Amino acid sequence: MRVVNKLVRSAALLGFGTVVALSSVSGVHAASISSQMEKKLVAVCQAIKDDNKFALRRAVDKSGVDYNQLAEGLVCNGMDMYSFAKYHGADKAGNVIAKRTRLDERYDGMMARL
Repeated sequence: MRVVNKLVRSAALLGFGTVVALSSVSGVHAASISSQMEKKLVAVCQAIKDDNKFALRRAVDKSGVDYNQLAEGLVCNGMDMYSFAKYHGADKAGNVIAKRTRLDERYDGMMARL
């Protein structure tokens, strides 16, 4: 049996309800993160909420996690990054997230299968 482990880098953001998960074929394991990483990921959620695309880019760069990994694992107030941006009316940040994660292409692919 081929075992594949995938690390989803995300954080339990205090006040943002973020989930940290280490997933593998055999199950899901919680992982702890450093307080420094937590602060960096809080900055990502805050930049999204503030609709500041420059602060978002800076926060993502400082976190060391790429947009796709964040889109898969980061949860801000119980929502994924894009939903969180739309909920707060952060269209600029939402557009950056959609572009960097190729959200439009994934959506079109899903609709084509229906």
